[in-house]
This record gives sequence, C-alpha cells and structure tokens, in this order.
Amino acid sequence: MTENEKTICNCCGRELERYGTRYEDHLHIIKNWGYLSEQDGITEEMDICPDCLANWERTFAIAPRKYRMTELL
Repeated sequence: MTENEKTICNCCGRELERYGTRYEDHLHIIKNWGYLSEQDGITEEMDICPDCLANWERTFAIAPRKYRMTELL
C-alpha cells in the first residue's frame, strides 16, 4: 500500500525501508478480478513484506514453487 510516497506492508503495517528511489524488496500484487467471481470488475493492489510473506506461505496447503535466478537485475 503506497501512501504519500511511503510503501507499507498490508499485513503488518510496517513501513518498508526506502533506499533512494527504491524500496526494500517485497511482494507487490495487482489483481484485476474478472467474470465469474464475487469481485467482478474490482482491482486489488497490495504490498507484502518478506517476513509476512514467509508467515503467509507457511499456511499454504501446497508450497509455492521457487527457482534460483542466475542473474539479478
């Protein structure tokens, strides 16, 4: 969630650290809901810090696939 040039974790409310023009790495999600859902026509946007993401992933019945990147941009 971005408020007044701040990025805040939607789960814990912690303000993410800013390094010049960039923020600490985090999960940024934008979901445009389409037909056949309760949220037809709604767009949701959220930011999740690494700690909250790790906690959230522990609740998944099936863990997400993870891959090692060979080049970091």
